[in-house]
Amino acid sequence: MQNWDDLRYFLSVARNGSFSAASESLSVNGSTVGRRIDQLEGELQCKLFDRQRYGMILTPDGRRLLDHVQQMENSAVNLENMIKGNDQALNGRVRISVTDGLGSFWLTPNLVDFQKSYPQISLDVMSEGHFVDLSAREADIAIRLSEPTEPALKIRKVGMIKFHVFAAPAYVDSFGMPRDWADLSGHKLVDYLGYQESQALSLWQESVKNHQDVVFQTNSAMSFVSALRSGMGIGMLPRFYVHAVSDLIILDLPTDLFEMSIYLVTHEDTSQTARIQAVKQYMEGLFERDRRAWFS
Repeated sequence: MQNWDDLRYFLSVARNGSFSAASESLSVNGSTVGRRIDQLEGELQCKLFDRQRYGMILTPDGRRLLDHVQQMENSAVNLENMIKGNDQALNGRVRISVTDGLGSFWLTPNLVDFQKSYPQISLDVMSEGHFVDLSAREADIAIRLSEPTEPALKIRKVGMIKFHVFAAPAYVDSFGMPRDWADLSGHKLVDYLGYQESQALSLWQESVKNHQDVVFQTNSAMSFVSALRSGMGIGMLPRFYVHAVSDLIILDLPTDLFEMSIYLVTHEDTSQTARIQAVKQYMEGLFERDRRAWFS
């Protein structure tokens, strides 16, 4: 069969007993119903209805087809109900894509209350070095530091991240504090390779590229913070690390331009799924709670 939609017309005629009643049920004209039934009989090479003055009577072949079509309809309804049930159930997995630092030092420590409230929802928190494709279901929710442009995404700006130059007290005790950006040339630098190329961080990224004493580089936020805490060198971090890591200090260097917006992103096809909506609303609450201290 080339057109399964013909079965919908067949089912309506079988249930309503006439072309006119079926056409009213389907909101089409009677000639369309007749044409679709003729087409179906031609494809199956059998007669499905006997045309009587008082209506349409199923032939033996028609009754056999009706049994199968009703089974197909029941399967379709069950499948739809199952999918809707999954969409409305507060259980299953939700995959969150987030930058390494935000995921490790802010988001993950704040998820225990969510887990207590929704014990049937499992969270996959993935630190991605690239922008995942929500349309391809690579993630259900993403936290991004640049505004997405892909179609069909639901985007909400949830805060700002400001960056500063940090060091450990032990480093400052040993090597002193740089007076300005030019003075960085006499200091040791450590660098986090996970930062995307960005105009907001261009001054720091150019300083690293032209520096003669970059002593440590890593794509791990944990390793980067460990290097800073050990006194290995000077590095750039989001300001919120003053709350997450208490044994680092902000150096007095001008960083007014070092800031990025934070966007919470879902896909319009899945954003209303109950478990995804629950996680999204919880994360929005976290951003709102911490906006003044962490993200403004």
